[in-house]
Amino acid sequence: MRDPAGLDEVAAVQAEALQATFPEATLLTGAPACGAVLASFVARHLQLPVAYPLTGTDISGHRMHVPESGVRVVYVDDLVCTGTISRAVLAFLRREEHPVLGVSAWLSRNSLRGERLVTLTEAPFQTFPADGCPLCQTGVPMMVRGIRE
Repeated sequence: MRDPAGLDEVAAVQAEALQATFPEATLLTGAPACGAVLASFVARHLQLPVAYPLTGTDISGHRMHVPESGVRVVYVDDLVCTGTISRAVLAFLRREEHPVLGVSAWLSRNSLRGERLVTLTEAPFQTFPADGCPLCQTGVPMMVRGIRE
């Protein structure tokens, strides 16, 4: 969101949902760029610290935001598309021996099977796995109109 006040309003709603679902959380994390910013806004409402993983070839913790041992982490994001980055960050946190409670997102196009996922709303569109898309199977190209990220 380009408007920090608007982002803060949504972050307050997400903070309430996160608190209701993960009351035992002691740390929030989010991947660059959107997730880290959003995690900071949500954490402010919950008065929790944040830590930022660096994504790329190898996931690592940002040197200034290394979580303390034993923190109970919730991964925060706006939109989970394929879940690739979410799963990579969660795996990294677990390798670092941090208990991962789950994921809080505005919306998810992926169920993140095996993870506890809480979203603010359901997808307003139908989604398919890549190998199950009826348009892809018939060779119809995807057309996106009127959408701006």
